[in-house]
Amino acid sequence: MTTKGPISGAWVVIRTCPWDGTESILGLFPEGKAALLKLEHFMDTPEDDEKYTIEYQLFKSVEQQLESMQKCKENRAEWDEKSRVYENYKAEQAEEKVILPEDE
Repeated sequence: MTTKGPISGAWVVIRTCPWDGTESILGLFPEGKAALLKLEHFMDTPEDDEKYTIEYQLFKSVEQQLESMQKCKENRAEWDEKSRVYENYKAEQAEEKVILPEDE
């Protein structure tokens, strides 16, 4: 391997089937050049309407994943509280409305 330092992510070559839309991972590479070489190899004999994509996926540590989940839970709790306050406000406004009888 020619990469220097720790690997924090990987390049992924993905093939999308033209008939049913399923995706297949064709390779996982630490360097973009390697992913491009693999893609070039596939393009030597392409099939009808096949779609290839190259994505970069970041790796997360356990600590990063736990932190991300905690932030998500906090945001959901905040959203639920705001929704509850808004629903209470709407209910109070509906109760305060007084329908006046029309003059005949």
